[in-house]
Amino acid sequence: MRVLGVDPGTRLAGWAVLAEGGAAGEPTLVASGTLRLDRGRPDAAERLRRLHDGLGEVLDAHRPDVVALEAAYFGVNARSALKLGEARGAVLLLAATRGLAVAELSPATVKRRVAGNGNASKEQVAALVRVRLALDPAHDFATPDESDAAAVALCALVERALPAAAASPVRRRRRTLPPGARFQDGS
Repeated sequence: MRVLGVDPGTRLAGWAVLAEGGAAGEPTLVASGTLRLDRGRPDAAERLRRLHDGLGEVLDAHRPDVVALEAAYFGVNARSALKLGEARGAVLLLAATRGLAVAELSPATVKRRVAGNGNASKEQVAALVRVRLALDPAHDFATPDESDAAAVALCALVERALPAAAASPVRRRRRTLPPGARFQDGS
């Protein structure tokens, strides 16, 4: 099973492909990178086209089974939230047109699963992604967006969101909690 983790943005977009079942069944990093979408100061539509085309090339090259990204969240800055929503829309549309399942995970869930703390810093997340993927400690992700994408893909594998996501190209948002925790409604 291969997962493409994406940290969407309109200036930079990180991506990482992880494969399940490396040494001792551990996830392995197949490839990762950062799409730089703002070279030459393009307008918003051109940046979204670059995001779509760049991730399309990644899909063609690495053939993932699932696309994983963080679920939408509401930040303090409405303009930033709108731009993030546009980038997420481009990723979701690309996955849908390719018939790929989508796993959406909350930002806090990703940090909790990878770093053990829902408020972990980007540096902590990157360091622990390196450890979890058994990468050389000197391995340096080009940008925090790239390490965040690897964290999202890793979390999708850890959460085992994949079997449900792979069964159908239409994926309902999955409510996730730490092991042993329950929602108040009993589910």
